Amino acid sequence: MAALAFDIIIIGTGAGGGTMAHALAPTGARILLLERGDVVPQEDENWSPTAVWKDRRYRPAGERWVHDSANGSREFAPYTHYGVGGNTKFWGTVLFRLRRQDFESVTHADGVSPAWPISYDTLAPYYDRAEQLYSVHGLHGVDPTDPPRGTFPHPPVAHSDRMSGIVEQLRAEGLTPVPLPLGLQSHCVLCRTCNSFPCRIQAKSDAEVCCVQPALARSTVTLWTRAYAERLVTNEAGTRITAVDVVRDGVRQRVAAPLVIVSCGAVNSAALLLRSASAQHPNGLANSSGLVGRRYMAHLATLISAFDPRRKNPT
Repeated sequence: MAALAFDIIIIGTGAGGGTMAHALAPTGARILLLERGDVVPQEDENWSPTAVWKDRRYRPAGERWVHDSANGSREFAPYTHYGVGGNTKFWGTVLFRLRRQDFESVTHADGVSPAWPISYDTLAPYYDRAEQLYSVHGLHGVDPTDPPRGTFPHPPVAHSDRMSGIVEQLRAEGLTPVPLPLGLQSHCVLCRTCNSFPCRIQAKSDAEVCCVQPALARSTVTLWTRAYAERLVTNEAGTRITAVDVVRDGVRQRVAAPLVIVSCGAVNSAALLLRSASAQHPNGLANSSGLVGRRYMAHLATLISAFDPRRKNPT
């Protein structure tokens, strides 16, 4: 199979791939971005709860994943999106840093989570750069869990009158409410449809707006949409990835590069490595441990909500 040649291939255009493209574009290297989805259109449905939640307009139709457990296997429709910018097109733009203790050893009821091989201090300067790139708004020095840091690139988003009252009530109870660190562009209108909605006016600091679009302004960067990375190809010895087999608009072709960056999400990156099994790597690439695709942990959050039916909000 004849292969088109590039200097760098980046698989995925979300938080990882998009940011990497932005960082590498100024080098002048010939970069190919592979995105299995398409550009998310700017349209009225972007801000429609019916279109987003009920009709699932922006989620991949027919996408099914399999959950294996001791009780057997079952299929489910994953909450994920494919498109330029990846899932950042649908995030709520909250961009917390990990805390210092997140990098340290933690003892749980079921065992010990070992310390990372790097510390918070290793990543601190990169957090600074990322917050600049993604135009993060916030207020330093008020969150007691936040390690010492400099100021945010932009001031926090102001509270509404109603929220300001709630904040004062929480403080009176001895609690410490703090502004969320939000990645927003200057033309944000503070609409009511942000988290899980694509932004119709591209005012979110998503990977497409902050990274992919600026990278594509350079003639050395190429974007292929509707391009599914089917398999990573190695040399005969199995010691180096040399190419990627891509299905683009139903046509299979091979693209080659001395450097391939896999950044298509936790699940799909693992799936791609497993699909790339060969005689030299019968269990998939980078899987000598047998752990690729295992121990997956989703982003979990707990929300407590309460209301008093006797109380009416002021008009």
